Amino acid sequence: MRYAICSSDPAQISDARGVGFDYVEAWAPTLTRPGESEAAFEDAAATILRGGLPIKSVNGFLVKGLVCIGPDADHGKIAEYADEVLRRLAKVGVSICVFGSGWARKIPDGWPREKAEEQFASLLRRLAPIAASHGVKIAIEPLRVAECNLVNTVDEGARFAHAAASPAIGSLVDFYHWSQNGETADTILVAKDCLLHTHVATAANRLMPGLEPCDFTPFFRILHSIGYDARMSIEGGIPNEDPDRVAKFRRAVETLRAAELAARQ
Repeated sequence: MRYAICSSDPAQISDARGVGFDYVEAWAPTLTRPGESEAAFEDAAATILRGGLPIKSVNGFLVKGLVCIGPDADHGKIAEYADEVLRRLAKVGVSICVFGSGWARKIPDGWPREKAEEQFASLLRRLAPIAASHGVKIAIEPLRVAECNLVNTVDEGARFAHAAASPAIGSLVDFYHWSQNGETADTILVAKDCLLHTHVATAANRLMPGLEPCDFTPFFRILHSIGYDARMSIEGGIPNEDPDRVAKFRRAVETLRAAELAARQ
């Protein structure tokens, strides 16, 4: 398994590289600078890459104003945005774009759920050939019920990925959201053929692994059972102005590698 922190801060990235992290997951708008010049994008990418780790995935796909669901949804505008963002991601070697953006896919009050689900499925089908043309895959991120009302569980994410009928669209499992929802191994097993990426943070307070008690071994055991051995990004509280940040980064990667090893025994 390869591990990363979610960050666009070159200082944080440099510290992560020094303790054994393999790549970085950046914030998509910070990296790609949608709507701005190619020079602005290239400068932003160079800044992040100064941290010394390759950028292999991004999150925070959509920016404010882009709505997926409801009467104000504009899939044409999202498609144009996606074409620019995914093209720029490909230029710096990003292979996975995480589609969280819970606010953008929230079902408005009074909007029929069946219609919302069809809108989201239709958007994914529209995005699939764009992503494929740039060689980037979109991973749908299920979010805990408290944050969004559409695509909450891992099996829901898999259902939408299957509906897109494209290898360019897949799903993601985030240990924190999965735990908060009280999901079982079954929801991950349903996604085994389309699982593209994983996120991790402690179950109680969404911290970096090692900063509070949290047993990740059962989670790794499930992933191992379906043959997942790709990337895992820490999407939890990252200490910034903290003199012990390097030690905490080291503890995080050691915690994950220990849990991975235990799961394989």
